[in-house]
Amino acid sequence: MEFIFIIIIIALLAGIAIPKFSATRMDAKLSTKAQNIMTAANEIASYAVAKGHTEANLTEMSNSIANMVRRGEAVDTGAYRAKIKVKNINDCILIKIDNHGSNTETLIIDYGSSTNHYCDRLRSLVDSEAFPMALHGILVSY
Repeated sequence: MEFIFIIIIIALLAGIAIPKFSATRMDAKLSTKAQNIMTAANEIASYAVAKGHTEANLTEMSNSIANMVRRGEAVDTGAYRAKIKVKNINDCILIKIDNHGSNTETLIIDYGSSTNHYCDRLRSLVDSEAFPMALHGILVSY
């Protein structure tokens, strides 16, 4: 009889602990992804300033995006944009370069149209205050 009570108590504790652990794990993954997005933005800006131009494939300018693409967390469209995935949402965040090839190129972090909880959480972790960011011209601050 005591053994049954012990099993019931363990089952109740597991029912509480496992979802909390799962949520904590997802928060850690989203935090890492947000850091990778900010690192990618810095790498692209540094590349543009150093080389004087940008590339259509963002993976050529950013190791962070290249790593996310390799892990299946992002898609580099090859058209000056990369889509960041979260779970089954393919365009949670979009990193793109507008006015490419001109003296007014800007780096933009854009949010997709999804209202998914995980996308919203990732968006809240990304520091979008500095965007759009000028990559060339007189608006570039060093």
